[in-house]
Amino acid sequence: MSPTIDITTVEALTENIEERRAFVLTAHPDDSEFMCGGTVALLTAVGWTVDMLIATNGNKGTKDPRRTPQMLAAEREEEQREAARILGANEPIFLGFGDGALRADDELRGLVVRQLRRLRPMLVITWDGFRPGFNHRDHRHIGQATYDAIWPDTDDRLFFPEQIEEEGLEPHRPQMMLLAGATEPDVYVDIESVLETKVRAVSAHFSQVGRTPEQLMQAWRERAATEAASRGEDTSDLPRYREAFRRIEWPRQPRRRPPLRTRRAR
Repeated sequence: MSPTIDITTVEALTENIEERRAFVLTAHPDDSEFMCGGTVALLTAVGWTVDMLIATNGNKGTKDPRRTPQMLAAEREEEQREAARILGANEPIFLGFGDGALRADDELRGLVVRQLRRLRPMLVITWDGFRPGFNHRDHRHIGQATYDAIWPDTDDRLFFPEQIEEEGLEPHRPQMMLLAGATEPDVYVDIESVLETKVRAVSAHFSQVGRTPEQLMQAWRERAATEAASRGEDTSDLPRYREAFRRIEWPRQPRRRPPLRTRRAR
């Protein structure tokens, strides 16, 4: 059974979210711009604070024999900073794992839990780590680690308790998560109004795309027109320029204070 599809704006998508803070967690520099750059640009344009976490340094993403892993990692980190600036997001957080070295283990999950408790986002965007078929291992692992970190770890005090006892962090639960790259997305965000911003952010990753914003925009429009024609989308309700996600929501529940312990008078 196909999911019910919601074609929406970011304002409608997030109208019931309490605080305007989002967190994008990806595997590589350039992931966030490709998968949700338009959505991030739309969020920041209406006053959202957006943080980004990049788990690996992308130090293997080249076919140029003259580049060393160290050179490429430094280059890609600067490209990611510029892309975040273009989208209006905060300075990215880099975990520094090697490209292809992510594991959905306790170490990665604990690092994600710490940032979720520290930044306290209400909206989280990451890769769908559970989709069937082809899926880059780093994408799969950051998606799974983020999913598992949110439920139940970040919200329960006994998961990674040292973060609470020693670092002063507090439990937290976001209200919504958007999973990119899903096989059956149920949310489409129309990004046509910020397509140029998304393309400029993608083109900031010159080591990967190797094209100017103008060249990339032309290729983007041509590809969208070709795909629309091949799918018969001329009469479709789907926006031509869109980002697709699978949505997961957690209801907000008031926290219960632990009962006070009283001593019986002797």
